[in-house]
Amino acid sequence: MGTYTKTRKQGTIEAVTSNPEDRIQAIRNIVDQKQYAKIDGSMIDLFTASLIIQIYDALNDENKIKFASFKAGKMGELAYKLAR
Repeated sequence: MGTYTKTRKQGTIEAVTSNPEDRIQAIRNIVDQKQYAKIDGSMIDLFTASLIIQIYDALNDENKIKFASFKAGKMGELAYKLAR
């Protein structure tokens, strides 16, 4: 599983992972906890995380693998483009 740390300065959770399944789980945690977190160096807020999960759940299995292989910031960018 990915590495999770809590920074003292802001109290935010930071996840650094190279495994796509762990990355998706970290984004799901943002939605479940209703807060933001830093994943792969990008700040992901609740709205973006929710959008990423909605897009991810709507994809077929082949495209889920491709989508989850992107870093969290890129997944957010693609999710906003696909949501239009």
